[in-house]
Amino acid sequence: MAKNIKKPRASKLNLGSGTDIREDYVNLDVFKFKGVNVVHDLNKFPFPFQDNSFSEVLISHVLEHIEDPVKVMEEVWRISENGAIIKIGVPYFSGLNAVGDPTHKHFFAAKTFDFFERGKLGKGNYFEESKKMNFKIVKIRIIYSDNKLLKFVNPIVNLNQTFYERFFAYVFPSQVLEVTLKVVK
Repeated sequence: MAKNIKKPRASKLNLGSGTDIREDYVNLDVFKFKGVNVVHDLNKFPFPFQDNSFSEVLISHVLEHIEDPVKVMEEVWRISENGAIIKIGVPYFSGLNAVGDPTHKHFFAAKTFDFFERGKLGKGNYFEESKKMNFKIVKIRIIYSDNKLLKFVNPIVNLNQTFYERFFAYVFPSQVLEVTLKVVK
């Protein structure tokens, strides 16, 4: 357990908030921007919160920057209560946002998050058997574009995400992956 375990003032956490400060959330970032409640490096474990502290965690464009996203997700699971909702946004692996930023260390596809749901990969999978955490995938949405002229493509790429990723992700690269998970304890 961390030395400086905190009882949060809110039941929602904005993990890696940056300057996107949200009301009714604990805003955590590595830098002390105006509105940040907790300063903490997400590469340092454990996070400074008690087990089962949060009912919602927002992780927007953070996982691609950290050293070990699996360890971060283990900590998110630990500090979240059973049934908590985890909302994640990451750059999509084939988009220029993913590969163009030299601070990005990891890339994400829709199938990436299958690793966090027990039973999704089948028995005997080392990753599944070795991790304590478990999430239920609620929703995965590939965002081709937020441009008003190109938004019509978003539902098309989500008709069959596996087919899109296999045959069209590099031909028509999407920009963002939005994932909603539910904590299972």
